[in-house]
Amino acid sequence: MTFDLSKTAILLIDPYNDFLHEEGKLFPILAESLKHTETVSHIFELLTAARAHKIPIYYGLHQPSRPGNFEGWKHMMAVHQSQKEGYAFEEGAFGGTIYEGMEPRLENGDVVVSKHWSSSAFQNTDLNYQLRQREITNVVLAGLTTNHCVEATARYAYDLGYETTLLSDATAGFSNKLKTAATDLIWPLFASRVMTVKEFIATLE
Repeated sequence: MTFDLSKTAILLIDPYNDFLHEEGKLFPILAESLKHTETVSHIFELLTAARAHKIPIYYGLHQPSRPGNFEGWKHMMAVHQSQKEGYAFEEGAFGGTIYEGMEPRLENGDVVVSKHWSSSAFQNTDLNYQLRQREITNVVLAGLTTNHCVEATARYAYDLGYETTLLSDATAGFSNKLKTAATDLIWPLFASRVMTVKEFIATLE
C-alpha cells in the first residue's frame, strides 16, 4: 500500500497547549492517555516525516475562547457550555497557542483553516473548500481528542468521499479505555485504514 503524495494531506486537529502541555487546562484529564500512547512524540514524528516528503499539514483548530463568544446563544451544546465555563483555548493566551514545535510552516504548504465551533473540523469551516482547491483526496488524521474532534472530523471526511486514514498513536482520549474503544472498535468501521505513525511512515519510504 502506498499513498499518492500529491493528493495527500495531514489533518492535525487541535494541537493546543491546553491539551498537550503539562500546564494546560485540559492536560490533567488527558495525561494518562498522552503518556500511554506517547502522543506528543508520535505527532512530532509524523510532522517530521510529512515535511520531509512535502506533505502539507492542515490545521483544524477549535474556536478560541474570547469575551462574548457565546453571548445570546440559544442552542448551546455541552461542548460549548464546557468551553464557556472553563475558558479553554483562550485567545492570545498560553492555552490557546499551538504546542511549541507543532506550528504551521508556510514553506511546507501548511494551511490553517477557519476554526470549528463544535467537533468536526469540516463543519461550518472552509476545510473542504481548501482541500478541494488543491485536489487533495487522501487525508491522514492526528490530534485531539480521539473520541471527539478527531473522530468527528474523520467521519465527516468519510462522508465527503475522502480516503481517510486515522493514526491510532498520534491522538489521545479522556481515558485509555475510551481511546482504545475508538481506535480498536469504532474507527475501523468507517475509516479507510487505521495505522500507527510508524506504519504510515513506512508507506512513504
